[in-house]
Amino acid sequence: MGLKGTIVSVVIGLALFAGVVFHAVHRPAKPRGFSGLQFAALSPAAASRTPLLVRGGAEIAAVMDASPADKAKIKSGEVVSAIDGVTIHSAQQASELVRKHQAGDRVVFTVYDITKGEVHPRDVALTFDAAPPAGKKLSLRPPRTLAKEVFGQPYPTAHAAWARQIYLGATIRPQALSGLGSGQCNAFAPQGWRVAAHAPDNSLFHVMAGSGFLHAIHTISDVQGDTDATLRGILGKAFNSPVTLTPSQKRPDGFVVRDYGNAKGGTGFVLYRVSGNRIALWLVGVAGAEAGWAKPLAGAVALSMRCAAPGAPPLVKADHLTDTSVSLRCQQGACDESDFAASYLKVLRLGYVHNLKGDMFLVHPRKDFWLNGAEGPGYYHQVGGENEKLMPGRIN
Repeated sequence: MGLKGTIVSVVIGLALFAGVVFHAVHRPAKPRGFSGLQFAALSPAAASRTPLLVRGGAEIAAVMDASPADKAKIKSGEVVSAIDGVTIHSAQQASELVRKHQAGDRVVFTVYDITKGEVHPRDVALTFDAAPPAGKKLSLRPPRTLAKEVFGQPYPTAHAAWARQIYLGATIRPQALSGLGSGQCNAFAPQGWRVAAHAPDNSLFHVMAGSGFLHAIHTISDVQGDTDATLRGILGKAFNSPVTLTPSQKRPDGFVVRDYGNAKGGTGFVLYRVSGNRIALWLVGVAGAEAGWAKPLAGAVALSMRCAAPGAPPLVKADHLTDTSVSLRCQQGACDESDFAASYLKVLRLGYVHNLKGDMFLVHPRKDFWLNGAEGPGYYHQVGGENEKLMPGRIN
């Protein structure tokens, strides 16, 4: 063999050796115990139904029959927030922690039973077995612990930048909204929603879906006692049930948001601002089991609400307010509290658009914006086989 051939052989040998070392270092540790758990990344629905979790967690995707997890009464659909006191931020982290344990280890899982709309955690002790129950045959994929992370892939080519164009074509499908009003209060909601209550002095405006538990409320009142007591009073009266509130999360322009859950399985959020002895708030209430899709939708309805109630100081449009969250008046500089409250739409990943006739629609601003539309960049939908460009903003 010549010198050139020798050099090539050495290079190939080194590459193979490096590959073996890389595989040995980075492959997951072989499982030494069996739990019967399978973890999944936390879904939006699970996250919405566990409002006391600040962030993170891992959802139980499956529990094997007659496994240690099954005997400990851990259920599929529950959310794990901690393992032996270690806060869980992802399914991968939960899998890695579980995979380190061996037969006989006793481990405490802190879980939320989101299937019942509960917002309080419970601790469950689990003792690992050496192997799956007799008769249960498992291949090496998944490993014996079943502690793997599950990733949903809704579309083929999900990681390609152009996947949505392939599947959705050149137009978006915005959600049509209809106007609702009473007195000097108004809002936009999907078809079938109705006005449930309105105070003559415009201090309360309440709309709800025609079916199911979806509510949106805008109210202005005096602070009774402290802010927490006022919020609990308003929420308890609205849904006839005591509530558990999450800690305050500060928002721009003096607003605060709190998630909540109640004993009837309801959940939602309340966005409010206190000025002096006055509190203005936008409130959402949905069924806990449907929070994943219902809370953003009801939130968009609530944040479209405005009432000509006295007491709100004049506000000037700020740079952080996007045109898809505010009214046309605010785009021209005449903003009010509803415009500043609607900056929370960025968290809900929704926005308002309209056409020249005044029809209103709900869109996802980041993913529904088209750079190559026939009339230039913007939001489009199809009408009679032609694309109509939609303009950002509310018209109320």
